[in-house]
Amino acid sequence: MLTRIGAHIRKELLMLRRDRGGLALIYLMPVCLVCIMAVVQDAPFRDFSEKQVHVLFRDHDGGAVGRGIRQGLEGAGPFAITDVTGDAAMTEGEFLERVRTGEYQVGITVPAKATMVLNSGSSAAVERLFSGLSGDGALAREAPDSAFVEVLIDPAVKQAFRELVHSHLERVLAVLGSERLLIDMTTRLQQLTDKEMEPLRVQEQFIGVRQRMAGTELSGSRVAADSTQHNVPAWTIFAMFFTVVLLAGNMVKERDSGCMVRLLTMPGGASERIAGRMAAFLLVCASQAALLFLVGIQVLPLLGLAPLNLIGVDLIMLLAVTLVVGAAATSYGVLVGSFSTTQQRAAVFGSTSVVILSAIGGIWVPLYIMPDAMRAFGRLSPLNWSMEAYNVVLLRDGRFGELAPFLLPLLIFTASCILVAILAERSIARR
Repeated sequence: MLTRIGAHIRKELLMLRRDRGGLALIYLMPVCLVCIMAVVQDAPFRDFSEKQVHVLFRDHDGGAVGRGIRQGLEGAGPFAITDVTGDAAMTEGEFLERVRTGEYQVGITVPAKATMVLNSGSSAAVERLFSGLSGDGALAREAPDSAFVEVLIDPAVKQAFRELVHSHLERVLAVLGSERLLIDMTTRLQQLTDKEMEPLRVQEQFIGVRQRMAGTELSGSRVAADSTQHNVPAWTIFAMFFTVVLLAGNMVKERDSGCMVRLLTMPGGASERIAGRMAAFLLVCASQAALLFLVGIQVLPLLGLAPLNLIGVDLIMLLAVTLVVGAAATSYGVLVGSFSTTQQRAAVFGSTSVVILSAIGGIWVPLYIMPDAMRAFGRLSPLNWSMEAYNVVLLRDGRFGELAPFLLPLLIFTASCILVAILAERSIARR
């Protein structure tokens, strides 16, 4: 039996070697996908500390509020500020148009007399406080008029960027208000005590935030903070499953050319033929994975991206995941080939189904950012099980036991595809 399986493996490899276009498809296409998608998706994965949001800034105040807002945004957020305060040619309409057309993502206008409103508001609040303590209602002042910093947003900007701008601006204004209140309180206390006092200042927050990774890799050197850590394993899985096009096509070609008739006259059964096909294409899948991981380590840094980090990764676990994923991919190809009657149907159904399974399975974008309904469907995709298995090894420092919830469904999927394919091939043999 092993001799017959070896003969089937040799036959499949010969067919692959003769199909140079198919070989280019299953090797060069994944390399291009990894490089292109890693570059395209790099911006969403980048740290927001980079200057990604271009802001058109105009200060009609000319006081502490205008200066504080600009300095606060420059120092605390991912903003590249272009100040047009002194540009007399910048009309209201042109300011609006530059943001509307996308030249700038955000336009900020500090209103006139904003500093005066802040000072009077702070003074009124302090007077109300001390008048309540002293019981002298004559000291209380009415609240002054409000002032609003106007923020224009490019309509094409996503909601996440709008919230980012709003939160940073609110934080800057809160700091300015706190500093003004402390200055006024210091002045009022000096008047009451007739003593010089050290000015009260906004201090460092008393309770801080400390972040760490939920795993043994506490430094987070392998956390998916860049597009490489997600895209290399994701498109490796996609490449493995995309071999369905070539594998199913070869099976249809065998039947159309009469090779299947000759194979049926030889000793052995459908299980041996399927084992030979899967073994040959499992070698292809393993070589695809090795090539794409090498691209992640060596080629992506040449494109200005972070390299794939395999330091500390258990290579035995990585190999085990690759082989199981490859077996699931090749079994799916055998299943599609068993039911396809033409090469066109095999190519169209195989490629379309893999694209759909990858889209809902977290290959294009992580599953956790999808809607609840889509996540429920995505967890049923074998490509999602494959992605999670790679995440356990590459990012989460998992143990073999943690792979079971993902490798076990893949093995059941593989066995089911093989069983159905064997039954289908036996049905074809009886015709």
